[in-house]
Amino acid sequence: MDDRLGKALDRWACADPRPLSGDAGARQYVRVAHPQLGTALVVLYPMDEPGKNDPAYYEFRAMHAYLDPVMRVPTIIQTWDEERLLLVEDLGDTTLERRLIEHPEEERIWADRAGRLLAMLLGPLTVGAPSHSFFMARSFDEEKLDFEWGYCQANFFQEFLQKDPPRWIDRLMEDVHESLAQRAQFLAHRDFHVRNLMVQGDRLVVIDFQDARRGAATYDLASIYFDGYWDWSKEAGSELLRHVREELGWSDATLWEEMNLSALQRNFKALGTFGHQLIKLKRPQFAPAIPRTLRHLRSHFQRLNHGEGVLAAENWMRIAEKRLLKHMGDDTAGATS
Repeated sequence: MDDRLGKALDRWACADPRPLSGDAGARQYVRVAHPQLGTALVVLYPMDEPGKNDPAYYEFRAMHAYLDPVMRVPTIIQTWDEERLLLVEDLGDTTLERRLIEHPEEERIWADRAGRLLAMLLGPLTVGAPSHSFFMARSFDEEKLDFEWGYCQANFFQEFLQKDPPRWIDRLMEDVHESLAQRAQFLAHRDFHVRNLMVQGDRLVVIDFQDARRGAATYDLASIYFDGYWDWSKEAGSELLRHVREELGWSDATLWEEMNLSALQRNFKALGTFGHQLIKLKRPQFAPAIPRTLRHLRSHFQRLNHGEGVLAAENWMRIAEKRLLKHMGDDTAGATS
């Protein structure tokens, strides 16, 4: 157990720590018994390495302060800056993903509510953002987009598929990145999907927003519309699109012109994350997201009438199926040996 957790339990009069699985980041989440609230979460951020300043803890706090008046975010109960610790509201375990699995008949209702959050990010939260704020000062520029493509190459193609992507994709992604970098004018959550939206009563609570930055208007839309964790029905997907289109005042054609670019970039980036989580960190809960995301990529290439891309995506799907069977089989064998 992290020594800081014991200090936090004493400081905040909490007990009965139960580690949670957490997310794709380096943060640790521990559910604890709280004397007044019943339960709460202790969030442990990595401590700065010698000679390296990790701003993630303070960026979360700053983004929280900016978002809190406009949209529902977890309540911060206590802070301990020196130890990079937070005591935050326990929102329970019902992510939007879980709610949709348990109540698929509510899909259109929740899509409407998620779409309203997207409109808030694109509208008042973009317009009201101070130009000097850290989250508007950083953006999905070409350097950042190139880095994420390199991450996908290393973790999805080379580590997971065990093959290099065809060179024509490098040329395609250069064009995609150039166009998206020029469109990076809106506040983007940066990881807006059904596992980062918690259901509390009839409302959605937004989490994991500390990496927000300027991006294309369709970045977050592409992230949830082509979600690695959920397949939206046509009707529910229309609700997501509607709110963004109305907020921007764009036509369908204009929206999809950019959406296709955002979707390609976002899904390749997500595959890099899934490959890393599965191969390097041994987290099998990310495995089902790989074939779903590859199906999304195939659909992007189909909309672009990119025959070579369609064939490539279908080939990756076949390889991924074999790799997942082998990987999950190896994990099972290791667990029973």
